[in-house]
Amino acid sequence: MAADTGTACGDTRPVGDGTTVRFAVLVILILATSGLMLMYVAIWWVSHADSSGCGLAAGLDPSHPSDLQAAVSQINQGMAYANCQRRFAQPPPWWVPVSWLALLAAAAVALFGSLPVWKARRSRVVPLAAVDGDGEIRRVLEEVASVAGVARMPRVVVDPAAASVGALVFGRTGKPVLSLHGGLLARRVRDPEGFRAVLLHEFAHIRNGDITLTYATVALWRVFLALAAPPYLVGLAMILFNGLRSGSRLLAVPSRSVLLVAFLTALVYLARSDVLRSREFHADRAAARWGADPRGWHGTAPAKRGGVLTRELATFAGLWRPHPRWDLRQDALTDAGPVYGVFALPMFLTGAGAVLINTQLLAAPMPYVQYTVGQLVGQAAALVAAGTVAGVVGTALWRAVIHAVLTGRRPPSGIRAGLWLGAGMTVGNLVSGQGTIAQFFPSRSTLLLQFLLGGPAFTWWTAQCAQLWVRTWRGRTLRPALVVSLVAGGLALAQWFTWWHGYGVRLATGWWYDPAGFRQWLEQVYPGPAADHRTMLSAIALVSPFMLNLAQGVPLVGLAVAALWVVPLAAWALRPRPGAPPWTRGAARDIEGAVEPPAEALPGMRRVMLPSLLCGVGCWAVVVAVLLIPQAGVSGADPRRAGVPGLLFLAWTFVALTAAALTAAVVAAVRADRYRLLVTLAAAQTTVLVGLAAPVALLTFDGCVDRLSLFESSCGWRPGRLAGWTDSHTVLDFAVMTVTVAAFVVAATVSAVRRAPGLRRRPASPAPRGREGPRVRRVLPAALCVLALTVSAARAAHQEEVVAASSDVRHWQESALRDSQEQARKVQPRIRTGPVSPRIRAMQVNAWSRLGGEELLKRVRRERDGIAAIGRVFVAEKKPPSYLDRIRPNCERIGRTVLDAVSYFDVPDPQAQKLWERFMLNAAYTTLNCRKALAHLDADRLKEAHDALGTSFRELRAACLLGEAIDSRIKAVERAGGM
Repeated sequence: MAADTGTACGDTRPVGDGTTVRFAVLVILILATSGLMLMYVAIWWVSHADSSGCGLAAGLDPSHPSDLQAAVSQINQGMAYANCQRRFAQPPPWWVPVSWLALLAAAAVALFGSLPVWKARRSRVVPLAAVDGDGEIRRVLEEVASVAGVARMPRVVVDPAAASVGALVFGRTGKPVLSLHGGLLARRVRDPEGFRAVLLHEFAHIRNGDITLTYATVALWRVFLALAAPPYLVGLAMILFNGLRSGSRLLAVPSRSVLLVAFLTALVYLARSDVLRSREFHADRAAARWGADPRGWHGTAPAKRGGVLTRELATFAGLWRPHPRWDLRQDALTDAGPVYGVFALPMFLTGAGAVLINTQLLAAPMPYVQYTVGQLVGQAAALVAAGTVAGVVGTALWRAVIHAVLTGRRPPSGIRAGLWLGAGMTVGNLVSGQGTIAQFFPSRSTLLLQFLLGGPAFTWWTAQCAQLWVRTWRGRTLRPALVVSLVAGGLALAQWFTWWHGYGVRLATGWWYDPAGFRQWLEQVYPGPAADHRTMLSAIALVSPFMLNLAQGVPLVGLAVAALWVVPLAAWALRPRPGAPPWTRGAARDIEGAVEPPAEALPGMRRVMLPSLLCGVGCWAVVVAVLLIPQAGVSGADPRRAGVPGLLFLAWTFVALTAAALTAAVVAAVRADRYRLLVTLAAAQTTVLVGLAAPVALLTFDGCVDRLSLFESSCGWRPGRLAGWTDSHTVLDFAVMTVTVAAFVVAATVSAVRRAPGLRRRPASPAPRGREGPRVRRVLPAALCVLALTVSAARAAHQEEVVAASSDVRHWQESALRDSQEQARKVQPRIRTGPVSPRIRAMQVNAWSRLGGEELLKRVRRERDGIAAIGRVFVAEKKPPSYLDRIRPNCERIGRTVLDAVSYFDVPDPQAQKLWERFMLNAAYTTLNCRKALAHLDADRLKEAHDALGTSFRELRAACLLGEAIDSRIKAVERAGGM
C-alpha cells in the first residue's frame, strides 16, 4: 500500500493509491533480473559450464532445433540428463552470484547516498541563508511545512542559476533536500500565492514519501545498467558470434535474451515514468486541499493541433515523460475520476513485469535446489509475482469501484483492464521464452491465449468483490476488506502461475500424452476387469491426462479456490447497520461530488444456497447408486493396492460432483441479477462441499453398511483411508478446478446472453432477502465459510507436508526422476526425427563418448583386467579354490557399471545403440553368473562353480568385444563427420 497522504489531520483517501506497490514491483524486477544475469555470467566466466554437450549426447540436433524433440529427450532420459548437468554443467558455488548481487546492492546504496551530493554540486546550489538575510523565506517555509504536516523541516538550498519558477526535492524521505530555483525566488514578491503553491506541491511529495522510493529506484537501475547488464550482454555477444561462426541454428535463446534486456529497459522506464506522473497528480491534489492556488504551478496547456496521427504520437511521447501534461493536471484537480481510473499502460506493464519476476525468481535458484525444494521455490516465486499483480491491479480496481459507488456512476466490470493485463502477460511470456527450449516461439502459441482469458477473469472477480464489499462494509476503513480480497485473488492467481511455469510450459513445446501408451499404462497401474468397463475406462483415459497435468504441482489450489468464494460469501454474514458507512466520511473529502451510497440489499440466501443444497443431495444419490448397482464395477476393491474398482469409484464421484455443481451454477447464474460471478462461484463450490459429504462418510465408515462397502468388509472408524488415498486427492483437486473454471464460463455466458439485444432486462429493484430470518442469513454463510476454509487448509497442509517430507533427500530425488522417466517412456508422444547430417551425428556420438560413454566402457575393461590378473595368479601359483573369492568385488563393480549404463544416455546412433544394448546385457549376465559361481564355491560345489565361472567369463569377453565394436563405430561416425 502507498504511504500516507492527505492533510496533517490524516489520510482522506479510502485506500492508498498503489504507487508504492508499483515502485516495489520495479525494485523486485530489477533485483531478480540482476540475480539471474549474474548467475549466468558466473556460469560463463567462473565455472565454464556448458550444457550443450548434454543435449548432443541426448540426441538433440542443433541444426534443426525442435522443442518437442528436446522435451521428449529430456523427459525420456531424465536421469542421464540430470546426471550430465550435475557433472558437466554445474553452476558456480552459490556464494559467487550471491556475492555479486550483494555487491550490486551495495553499489546501489552507495549511489543512492551520493546522489544528493552529486545533484547539489552539479547545480552549484547555495544554502538558503545566503539569500534569505531577513529570514522571511524561512518563515514561509515553516508555515507551509506546518500546513502539510511535515514535522521536520528539510534542508533548503537555492539554485541561483535556474531561471525556472519551480523547485525540486531530492535526497531521501527521512532527510530531504528542497532546492528552490532562482526564478521562483524572484516570483515570490510579485506572486506570493504562486510561490506558496509551488512549495505546497513539493512538501506534498515529502509528506507522501515519494523521495526515497524514486531515487532508490533510480540508483538501482543505474547500477544495473552499469554493472549487471554489460557483462551479460558481452557473454551473449560471444555466444552469438561463436554460434554464427560454427553455423549453429541454436540462436533463439541468446537472441531472445538480448531482446529481453531491451524490453526490460523500456518496461522499467515506462513504469517509472507512469508512477511519477501519478505521484504528481496526488501531490497536486494534496496541495490544493491545503489551500494552494492551482494557477501557481500550472502552465498553459498546449493547443491541440495537427491530425489524429500527430495527436497519437504526442500521446505516445507523453508516456515516456515523468511529468503529466498541464491540461491533465488541471483536470485532475476538479475531477477525481482520472486519479481513481484504471488505465491500460499500468495494467500492461504489471502483467509483463509479473511474468518476468516469476520467470527470474524461478530460474535463478533452480540449479542449486533439489527436486522437491524446487517445487517450493516455484510456489514462492508464483506468490511473489501474483502478489505484485494483486497489489497493483487489485488496488486500482478497488479505487475505481469506490469512486464509481460514491459518485453514483456505474462501477467498472474489470474486463478491459483484464484484457490489458493479459496482453502484458502474453508479451512477457513471449519475450522471456516461456514454453520454448530451442525455438524462438512456442510450438503451441495458442496456449498463450489463456492469459487473455485469465487476466479478465481475475479482474472481473476483483471488481465484483470490490463492489460487494464497498456496498456492505461498515468499518471505519476499507483496508481490511481490501487486503483480504487481494490476498484471496493473489492466492488463486499464484496457483495458475505455479501450474503454468511448472507444467503448462511443457505443453507449449508440443508435448502431450500418447493415447495408446497412456491407456496401456492405465491398465498396468490399475489392474482389474478392464474388459467389462471399456467405455468408462476409455473416458477415464481421455480425461486423466488433463487431470494429471492440471492437478499436479499446485498443492494450494483447494485453499485458493475456497478463498475465491468464501471471501465474497462472508459479506452475507455481516450485520446490516443503518446510515452511511464510516469509511465514506474521509473519502468524501478526496472525491469531488461524492454522495452517500444508496442502501442495497444482497440477494437472499435462499436463492443462492437452496439449489446448491439440492444438487449436493443429488450427488449423494449418484454415489450411493454407483455402490448399489453391480454393473458399475466399484465393489470388491482391494484395500492394499490400486485397482479398477477404486478407479471407477473416483471417476463416478468426479462425474457426480461436476454435474451437480454445474447444474447449481447454471441455476444460480440465471437467477442472479447482481454479483453474478460471485453468486455462481458460491453456488457451485457449495455443491461440491455438500456433495463430498457422501464419499467422505462412506470411506470413513467403510464396511459398516454391507451393500455400500468399497474396500472393507468389517465396520470401523477409518479416518486415514481418505488421507492415504493419493488418487482421491488428485481427483478432488481436479474436480475443484474444473468446477471453478465451469463457474466462470457459465457466469460469462449468461452475462453475454443477457447483454444481447432484445434480451436485456431492466435494472431490478432491490430484491427482498427472502423469508429466512436475520440469524439464518448470517449463520449459514458463516458456517459455510468456516467449513470450507477448514477443509481447504487441512488439505493444503497435508499436501505441503508431503512435498516437504523428502525435500532434502537426494535418494528420493533420484527415485522420483527414475519413476518419472519410466512413466514418460510409456506415455510420451511418438515423434519422427528427420535425417541427421554426418557432422551433427559425429558431434552427438562424440559428446556421448566424452561425457560418460567411454568411461563406462573403460570401467568394464578394468574389471576384466583385474579378474584376469587374479586368474593368472590362481593358475600359476596353484591357489586353492577359495582364492577365487577375490573376484567378487570386480563382479559387483561390473554390476554397478551396468546400472550406471542403464541410467546413461542412449547412443545417438542406431547401429551403435544396438551394440550398446547387447553390451549392457552381456555385462549384466557377467555379474549374475559370477554371483552364482561364488555361491556354488561357498557351498563346495566346485563343478557347478567352474561351469558358472566359465559362462561369466564368456559373457565378459563378449561384452568387451562389443565395447571395442562401439569404439570402432563411434570413430567411424566421427571420421564421416569430419572430426
